[in-house]
Amino acid sequence: MVWFPLAVDNEAITWSFDIVGLLAVVGGSSIEKHAQSITASPLAGFPRLLPAPETMLDTDRPDRLPSVKDVTVVGVHSGNQFNELNFFADVIHRTGGLKSFQFQSFRITYRQKDPEENGSFLRHGVPPGKAIIPLHTFSSLNLLTLISVLITIALFVWAGVQHDAVAILGLGTMSISTATACLSAQWRPILSVRAAKGIVPPGDVVIRTRNGAFVAIECSEEIARELYAGTEECSYVYNGRTHQCLLAISTVLLMASIIFFSNCGWKIQIAVGLAYIILNLAYWALALLTEPQELWNWESRYQKEELVNEICPNYTVAMWKAIQTTGNVRWVKKAGFAPATKKWNGWLKEAKENCTNKEWDPEAARDRWMQKDLEEEKED
Repeated sequence: MVWFPLAVDNEAITWSFDIVGLLAVVGGSSIEKHAQSITASPLAGFPRLLPAPETMLDTDRPDRLPSVKDVTVVGVHSGNQFNELNFFADVIHRTGGLKSFQFQSFRITYRQKDPEENGSFLRHGVPPGKAIIPLHTFSSLNLLTLISVLITIALFVWAGVQHDAVAILGLGTMSISTATACLSAQWRPILSVRAAKGIVPPGDVVIRTRNGAFVAIECSEEIARELYAGTEECSYVYNGRTHQCLLAISTVLLMASIIFFSNCGWKIQIAVGLAYIILNLAYWALALLTEPQELWNWESRYQKEELVNEICPNYTVAMWKAIQTTGNVRWVKKAGFAPATKKWNGWLKEAKENCTNKEWDPEAARDRWMQKDLEEEKED
């Protein structure tokens, strides 16, 4: 008996590739990370091989995009406070990468005077008073989708050359199953747009992360409503019976494709198995090296100008930088970013009075107010 069964040119059974069916459904964690991006792409409905297509067969679709927890957002002028950061706001600021006591200041404006003139695709099928942010046309995800389409076409050609009708059926049912699964979850991100027209007041906001970093944003109330205060919704293309039918068709075709793959020729099974290994590695690398934030084309609607970016020695200095930038302390009291004591209120009052004084030392002022507190305690 030979050590390895290498004969692939005869009809004898050598390597067993029944595992192809397993390769087709593994890799769910890699696909799940970018599932919303995959189904938001205009290429989502292209028939192709996709690792773990059952990841898309979820009957409970999310109503909104995932937000970032443990982040406090407060309106400088409005005083509105939120204990989470919207998805697209985090796409722009990437708060997860901020260091402790880092301070950043930005000015965010619309890229065009009329943001709805950024292209007809932004308004197509979008309800009045809403807006969307698309994916980058040439994103790594879209390029990988095109590569998977080409791989699938090559496998169809190879199955035809081998005169393997079962393989063609397997590739066809799996490709259509993937397309219908993605179509069943195809969606567009919808942003809330300020309905009132006329004079737009400032909508500056401040973000504080759990590690004491501050981000001050200068923007209009329109932008503040879209990115920070409004709700980001998932507008699905297919709903109701259409959505259910697509899920049912995809599920049946997926099961049929596994049966066809297990009964096609060994050469085709080898080719399909290698294709799934390559695609699994590619999507794994995509999940490892690319964050979902890098796929969205927010630059088509907004323009970000960085004003300040520095690492502060402690929390007091970072908060003072944000106070100096915004010019008031109401948002600090509203959000509870400083202790609600008389001494800290005195420090905040002094900080506001010295917003334009570049020589004012926030740490020395803090120590002075804290020393007063200690002296009063001793007297008592």
